[in-house]
Amino acid sequence: MIIHSEYKRLPSRQSFHILRFSVLFAGAFLVYGCHMVKQAQPSTSGKTDIPAIVAVSTDTASKGIDWQQRKDYAFSKGTLVFTNRFATARLNNVTQQNDSSYTLEILPENARINPSPWYAFKVWSAVKRKIYLTLKYPGYKHRYDPKFSFDYKTWQPVGFPVTVSADEHQVSFKLEVATDTVAIAGQELISSADTYKWVDTIARLPFIKKEIAGKSLKGKNIPVLSTRGSDGKKIIAVLSRQHPPEVTGYMAMQEFIRTTLGNTVLAKQFREKYELIIFPILNPDGVDEGNWRHSAAGVDLNRDWTVFKQPETRTVRDYVLKTAKKQDAKVYFAIDFHSTFYDVFYINELKDPNSSNSPGFTVQWLDAVKLAIKGFKPNIKPSGNGGDVSKSWFSRVMGAEAITYEVGDNTSREQLKLKGRVAAEEMMKLLLK
Repeated sequence: MIIHSEYKRLPSRQSFHILRFSVLFAGAFLVYGCHMVKQAQPSTSGKTDIPAIVAVSTDTASKGIDWQQRKDYAFSKGTLVFTNRFATARLNNVTQQNDSSYTLEILPENARINPSPWYAFKVWSAVKRKIYLTLKYPGYKHRYDPKFSFDYKTWQPVGFPVTVSADEHQVSFKLEVATDTVAIAGQELISSADTYKWVDTIARLPFIKKEIAGKSLKGKNIPVLSTRGSDGKKIIAVLSRQHPPEVTGYMAMQEFIRTTLGNTVLAKQFREKYELIIFPILNPDGVDEGNWRHSAAGVDLNRDWTVFKQPETRTVRDYVLKTAKKQDAKVYFAIDFHSTFYDVFYINELKDPNSSNSPGFTVQWLDAVKLAIKGFKPNIKPSGNGGDVSKSWFSRVMGAEAITYEVGDNTSREQLKLKGRVAAEEMMKLLLK
């Protein structure tokens, strides 16, 4: 973590020339959000239209990415510095327009890709000043309104008007900067290291087993947590962070897990009957690189659940299959947490509803969540998705009721925690009946 005192030691101008890998462009269907096959239009009114789902077939062979150059961008004789030298950052270039205006270029890791530009950078100034920033996403549309933080824990919207251009390819806002380094990002910054710390905290519970299920393409750990106390015959699987910027889904997952691992009578009874298998971060490379959507291979991992060409998806598949075989177990429910413009529950279309290990559970569960949260009406979208997403694999291969839960980008943090908690509580109640 960079703090302002570090910047005071910076020379007036620095640049770090990092080897850039060539981009191998490969065609794929243009996807948006987490499950979209045509472009949806962002709206400041919050009425973004999410298209219907159709089956897709995606080439998940490694495509390569254009690694962003990690460097400090210094201006005004080194008294104003922008940097992307930290995990989760995304900043591709900074140019000065006049004495107080700067254009920041934000580019994707490769093409083609969903048009939802993620950005994250830090700024420090030797003197207090107002600057005017324009974030430019050539060919892509704005999604995440800027937030700021000094401690990287408490985040707030920038306190000035945010102007989105007519074509939505750039956004402008004013910012006051001084000697305290300020972080600007589309969402809260949660790196793989932050997740590993959270995992270690959970692993201190006496009934939790922590393992390293496998490694990412760049050798980062893919941790898995599992509960002990049941006979291991009934499994619940939880996944998160297949797509790097989808922080609201990750936060809802955390609350879901806290609830199921809690000290309540309900949670204890549930863990006596069911084993939880939790994969909190499937794409640590993409998260730390600040990718918009893809892994270090330039691949959408949530389109690799049929051919399993990527080590991250193979890790989960192999662990689940091995565990189920070893314990003679069945997966009764699987939930994969994601984020998009507003809350959406993607459920499987089953030709034979009785083919799952817990027939009818998903519909009953969503009805129960609706009743438990006053005024909440789940936005439910059945989809087959051609079998290449996680929920389809868990349904087709493991016989599980499975769902992709998309948490809204702008869902309040209090609301997403409430929904995560209630979702867990209602799941436990139903499965214990």
